[in-house]
Amino acid sequence: MHILLLGASDYNSSQILQSALSRNYTVTVLVRHELSTSYHPNLTLVTGSPTSQHDLEAALQTPTPPEAIIVALGHDDILESITRALLNAIKSVQHPYQSNGLASSPQRVMPLPLRLVFSPNDAMRIGPDEHNRVDAIVRASGLPFVLAQSPRLIRERPKSVRASPSDGRGAAWLAAVTRASWLVHNLGKQV
Repeated sequence: MHILLLGASDYNSSQILQSALSRNYTVTVLVRHELSTSYHPNLTLVTGSPTSQHDLEAALQTPTPPEAIIVALGHDDILESITRALLNAIKSVQHPYQSNGLASSPQRVMPLPLRLVFSPNDAMRIGPDEHNRVDAIVRASGLPFVLAQSPRLIRERPKSVRASPSDGRGAAWLAAVTRASWLVHNLGKQV
């Protein structure tokens, strides 16, 4: 699996990156500034802005087209502009190959439907309204996508699930999973 990760400068993003690399996935990361990360054969860094269609096109055309995109940025106020720029970049990258009859070349064409995952973090509280606006933008694009929204993600290590006795005492507990683990694990599932 090849992933395009938008943003990798905070704790959440670095955990997503480490989780993907530990599963032997290849990852292209679009970052504003060079990361001080050690070399990894499965990692490609592209410097640019997630709101720039040109920079997104460059990130989409690295060694292997992405099968999934994770948006892990900490600013919900630019979420819609990032989504629009990303969709325009995908259409732009796809169009030359389709119009030249090269759509059958699997090395150059992005697989569609594309998995698109928005990762919430401490600074980015994505509520139902934000999800609905982004969903509407993606649907209006005409591109086939699978959007993943997680109900409850945590930063800490997952703990064991505590079960209450069936005698009515105690409260039900929700199981939890780390953000990075859920995001990367669910990319590998078939749609």
